[in-house]
Amino acid sequence: MDRPTMSSSRHLCSALFALCALAACSSQSNESATNRSDSAGVEIVLSSGTDRPVEWRFRRLFELGGEAEGPASFFRVSSALVEADAAGNLYILDPQSSRVVVFDSEGSFVRELGGEGGGPGEFLGPASISVSPDGAVAIFDFRKGGFVRFDENGNVDEEQQFQLFPAPNQQRFFKQIGDTTVVSTTHFSDDMSSQEQVLKQVVGRDTLILTELPLPPAQMAMFESCGGGLRIPPIFAPEVAWDVQGGLVAVNLTAEYSVSLWSAGKVTRIARRDVSATQASRDQAIKHLGEGYRINFGRGPCLIDPVEMVDKRGYHESIPLINTLLMSPSGELWVERFVVDTADTPPIDVFDDSAAYVGTLRRDSFSPVVLLPGDRVGVVEKDELDVERLVVLAIER
Repeated sequence: MDRPTMSSSRHLCSALFALCALAACSSQSNESATNRSDSAGVEIVLSSGTDRPVEWRFRRLFELGGEAEGPASFFRVSSALVEADAAGNLYILDPQSSRVVVFDSEGSFVRELGGEGGGPGEFLGPASISVSPDGAVAIFDFRKGGFVRFDENGNVDEEQQFQLFPAPNQQRFFKQIGDTTVVSTTHFSDDMSSQEQVLKQVVGRDTLILTELPLPPAQMAMFESCGGGLRIPPIFAPEVAWDVQGGLVAVNLTAEYSVSLWSAGKVTRIARRDVSATQASRDQAIKHLGEGYRINFGRGPCLIDPVEMVDKRGYHESIPLINTLLMSPSGELWVERFVVDTADTPPIDVFDDSAAYVGTLRRDSFSPVVLLPGDRVGVVEKDELDVERLVVLAIER
């Protein structure tokens, strides 16, 4: 590399000074783009302006999963299956093997929990996992109709029956911390003509409804080639996105870009961006389904042609703005936006713990599933055989 001359050094200093000045101006304009107001004791934080790129670097630490045997022989990773405690230990639910595998913050194996069966600490139909900051584990088992639980040391705890039947959404089924359970459910009208997604917080015998999102009417559509029918909402119908950290619950209340932060049973802050929804079209709905819609009923696994699915199922009038939410232990919020082309990597908006917009992450093949202590993130990585692995990255800001 050529050694810089005095002249080039002066140019470099001038460039750095200009860059610093630009950063200062940018910082001031970013600050002015965040407007805070109060509405009946609720702080509303509105961030305006176009996307601002976040140029963080991500350093690969370790990966878990995809092994032929042993603790890391699991092949599916999602927000419903991966959790962490306050020490950064990772808990992966492997429904196929009816077990929970625990790794420490460096990726070393710690223990396995569960096993197939109907006895204490065993699973019949495990679906989703939640882990408290101290390491207590709860797994919702559909066939048992409640939670299979373990204490912070991995010992089998008393099972808990649960009357509210969780409904899966884009991210998770439930979150349980201590005696508090947050759960997403679906309510149908008596004639099954309408439904709504409901997010509830249950503490002992008390139930608080955090949000109710009416859904467009679900059409009953028959698919003769697959030997069955489906009653599901139109394509692009909005879903409730949410996450929990400690005593704070983040919820996307509506189809708009609005995230409410609940604490002690009430909304204390709302984070918003002035991003408008776009009109949906038939072509976009077909594009969103890609090669088709895969189901498993009637004559077995079957792929429904995307055009047939769109024409029989219909599509919502607008495209959702928010797909999923993740909240870090420090209160930072990552909002993954919805994309029509599922081959695209969705942009992720980052908000700080005061709900101010920090910027937008745009990275290829970047799908976060858990935010970890110590400025780390767990992401999903797929290989050519569609095997999913959990990769832990250090965030270098």
